Amino acid sequence: MNFLAHLFLSGDSEEILVGNLLEDYVVGRIEHPRNQHFSSNIKNGILLHRIIDTFTDTHTAVSTCKTVLYKHYHKYASVVIDIYFDHYLAKHWYSYSTEPFEDFRKRAHQSLLNYWGILPDKMKPMVDSMIKYDWLKNYSEFWGIERALTGVAQRTAYKSNMEKAVDDLKEHYDFFDENFRLFFPQIIKECTHFLNEKDYTHNFIIVR
Repeated sequence: MNFLAHLFLSGDSEEILVGNLLEDYVVGRIEHPRNQHFSSNIKNGILLHRIIDTFTDTHTAVSTCKTVLYKHYHKYASVVIDIYFDHYLAKHWYSYSTEPFEDFRKRAHQSLLNYWGILPDKMKPMVDSMIKYDWLKNYSEFWGIERALTGVAQRTAYKSNMEKAVDDLKEHYDFFDENFRLFFPQIIKECTHFLNEKDYTHNFIIVR
């Protein structure tokens, strides 16, 4: 899952949301002494991120999508799918959330600003750009997805061709959409179970 899905799946807690996005900058065990400055809620957000990644990486719908993309993007196929799925979440937002999309974006942005002091320095330019250019909204458009894919491609160690992956999205649009619709209600249930166990609230629509 990419930024939009991780933020959405965090529910209503600011600290869960911040911890979920922060996880990419946390190495190793959550309870390692280097992470002792994080609150228990931030740590739960880090844990939720890892649960989401494990669930996504082992889901059959995601594997099915990879079969179409692997020949072009190899090990980066999963990265491309993550960004595609953010597109479909933005497009189908009101199928999964009772919170207006604009309100959600404002809340997510403000949450990150409220915890600016605990964000690693190397994370701050990304967050600043996300807010300034409203990445989360842009994911609903092909040009926004192309920009996201190009940005990721520029940061890879090897040539990935991901900047061209918007063409595959257009070509197989209904196929990826169908697999997203199979996958996303199930990951919502997975995250709902986690949030309920920890007594956090959310605005998810549970699709039966």
